[in-house]
Amino acid sequence: MLLVFLSDSEAAKPVAIADLPAMVVRVDNVAGVLPGHLQVAEDRASEVFARIGAAIHWIDQEESVSQRITPSFTVVLVNAQGADGKGQVASLFVDALGATPPGVRRAYVFYDRVAALNVGTPRTIQSLLGDVIAHELGHLLLPPPGHSWDGIMCPGLETKSWAVKTFTKPQAREVLSRVRALH
Repeated sequence: MLLVFLSDSEAAKPVAIADLPAMVVRVDNVAGVLPGHLQVAEDRASEVFARIGAAIHWIDQEESVSQRITPSFTVVLVNAQGADGKGQVASLFVDALGATPPGVRRAYVFYDRVAALNVGTPRTIQSLLGDVIAHELGHLLLPPPGHSWDGIMCPGLETKSWAVKTFTKPQAREVLSRVRALH
């Protein structure tokens, strides 16, 4: 059983992940991210949400269809530049690492742009990818624009530090409220 601590105080009591409010997130891996790398990224994104008291149940397209699971949200991993040199969603967001079009429960993460950031940093592509996935899920759960000066919703991605950032306290309250409302 996986346990998390929801407070920084020494008196914090562990809580089982299974007891946290949860959302189901489907990942469509169009970019072809290696399964082991994707698992590390999902674990990193899960940690961001676990720190505020929310859990993520990850599924893929096959599991969603075969088990008739309707996900809370879908994250589509794509490359900003396709084989034809044109980005579909990416062309609207020139330097963005991800995009969350309004009115849908889907976010796009541009894997090739995340991988390009890895050059010259101490972090792995997988950890950076996990942060971008968590950030885009944050956009799906928060009212626009959703950015903050600190934490995972900061508009810039931290490429030097391995520290796991999470949501600001007001954002955490909003995210938890919306995750609870999913059920």
